[in-house]
Amino acid sequence: MNNKVYNDILEKAIKDSDKLISYDKFDNIPSDLKNNLNILIDNIDKNKSIIQAIVTSCIKKINNPEQDIRKHRTDFKNGYSARTLDTNITTPFFKKYFLKYSNKESAFLTLATREKIEWSIKSGKEIKIRNEKVKMSFLSIIDSIENHDSAYFCLVYLFAKLKLLLNKAEILNIETINMSETLDILNIDKIINMFYNHFNCKNSSRLPVIAFYSIYQELIKNVNIYKDKKLKPLNYHTSSDKHGYGDIEVVYKNNSPYEVIEIKHNIPIDRELILSVFNKTLNSNIFRYYILTTYENSFKDGNELKYIKELVLKIKKETKMDIIPNGIMTSLKYYLRFIDNYNDFLKLYTRNLV
Repeated sequence: MNNKVYNDILEKAIKDSDKLISYDKFDNIPSDLKNNLNILIDNIDKNKSIIQAIVTSCIKKINNPEQDIRKHRTDFKNGYSARTLDTNITTPFFKKYFLKYSNKESAFLTLATREKIEWSIKSGKEIKIRNEKVKMSFLSIIDSIENHDSAYFCLVYLFAKLKLLLNKAEILNIETINMSETLDILNIDKIINMFYNHFNCKNSSRLPVIAFYSIYQELIKNVNIYKDKKLKPLNYHTSSDKHGYGDIEVVYKNNSPYEVIEIKHNIPIDRELILSVFNKTLNSNIFRYYILTTYENSFKDGNELKYIKELVLKIKKETKMDIIPNGIMTSLKYYLRFIDNYNDFLKLYTRNLV
């Protein structure tokens, strides 16, 4: 493998992405390709391996036009090792320029990318991507790279969009820091307003988790009921990396779970969510389990709320575990009352964002 050739392709594309942004030439990208790439970018928080797999496919096609990039494994007839190329070239490149969206080792460790399924429009329908829209966009992009000479367009457009996403995140960080430096006028309402604006930005599904994790970092130090507990490290936000009972876990010193927080983004709380928690915690001794959502009204409807209230009481009677369903903002207001120094808390939140 000639690493220099692949690295040169990537470096040229990232320079050209700057020109694309500077001259606002996004209309020069074929509309179908652009629309499909936008779908992947809009869902990047849960599908970053797919983005990186496309980049790997692009550089392979550019350097070896005769290679069918849909055959991404050596155990396909006339296939190639996309994982090797991704591990040696694409992942280090992403860690250099797009660390926030980089995979730890390779994009080809997830079920969506590693299985022996050819990425053709027909066969690729079996790949493990839950979001059907994302799956079809991915396959359409791969088809375009293979059959319509669009590999370089893909690279330049993806890099431009990723840079714009990072710029937006940086602006959010700066806004947070600026707010944290106005301690004399900070109060819970101002912080809640800041979170409300953050959580309603595009690609913001991870932000509520980071906010609550930052709060728990403070609570663990200062609240008496947590004095013999510890906070588990924050999980990566991809299904292949996520283990345990929820997004945030407070555990005893022996690592058995004590309190769990599961956060849903724009999903109403219904009985299925409650029952799902009940089923996955049956063999645990979890004391308290929060299900929090950014969905505006928190619950599906009034009847569902009434049913859920009765259901959580039955579960507590049977398991002794409190399941507490609630809205994000209501819970944030409650938790912020236990924060002594808003300035320190917002700086911590900002560091966790980075």
